Amino acid sequence: MNKPIIHIEQCGFLTTLQDTGRTNYLQFGVSKGGAMDMHAAQLANTLIGNETSAAVLEITQSPHRFRFMQDTLVAFTGGGLQPQLQETLLPINQSFFIPAGTTVECKLQLPGFRLYMAVAGGFKADTFLNSYSTDLLVKSGGYQGRPLRKDDILKQHKELSVLQQRLLNVLKAGATVEINHETASITNNIIRVLQGVEWDYLDDKSTQLFSQASFTIGPQSSRMGYRLNEKILKTNRNSEIISSPVTQGTAQLTPSGEMIILMADAQTVGGYPRIAQVCAADLSLLAQKKPGDKIQFQIVSLQEAELLYMKRVDDLKRVKEVLQSKLA
Repeated sequence: MNKPIIHIEQCGFLTTLQDTGRTNYLQFGVSKGGAMDMHAAQLANTLIGNETSAAVLEITQSPHRFRFMQDTLVAFTGGGLQPQLQETLLPINQSFFIPAGTTVECKLQLPGFRLYMAVAGGFKADTFLNSYSTDLLVKSGGYQGRPLRKDDILKQHKELSVLQQRLLNVLKAGATVEINHETASITNNIIRVLQGVEWDYLDDKSTQLFSQASFTIGPQSSRMGYRLNEKILKTNRNSEIISSPVTQGTAQLTPSGEMIILMADAQTVGGYPRIAQVCAADLSLLAQKKPGDKIQFQIVSLQEAELLYMKRVDDLKRVKEVLQSKLA
């Protein structure tokens, strides 16, 4: 297998191979990693019949150009860029067929910050601790442990399944397979959170400001964490704590009043008060925000957060079931 399928003719500043991340290694200080917008990555795979854990391309908003070396079944999800074949705009959140020898460009900007590309059979990638995700810190996984660049060749990981071959044949014949599903609006700036373990470290004024004020994603933000520009929150006690567990979505407050929200490549422990935790369902929305974007926080209950997460899980399950029924 492992046949070459894509030649990268132009590559932006941070495009990597990612999957659902590493599990069971947090106790060893290894970050989970994986796609920033996990829902978009899993949706892209589901739309073309891959396992949700297959490696996908995470494309950060900047010009890209890909030449397809084989007939390929593709799905784009997320935001930030509009893929196009010559002058034809390609659909997002839908599977389609790309013939061999075709060049696809991603240069027109859309709301959002990260576009995901999945190909049927998945991308071949290096494995690091049972994950294909690129870990930029230790330079392992993905494509030689680094961001992709011009003239890299991406290969297909697996042969197409029976379902994928049927889908490819249908799309090759000129038909479309549309699956209606709910996707959160990327332009929404409300991020839902739970009160954190050290929420009561905030003084009374700060507990009000937390939900009332707007916060701006700072220029030093990365896959490890988003730094928010506004330093308006204050604590009512020493703002450092004994190093304690943190995870993706943990909002920490530094002594300077700067808030940091940990993202996909977050460390596993931290020494700042954990004042909030972004709901798992809204981490994908937050991942589509870029430096300069403004967000607001809405505090929800644990029960609400669980319902929001299960809705996302059910949506992916329904997409899979509909695809199977259409190709039965």
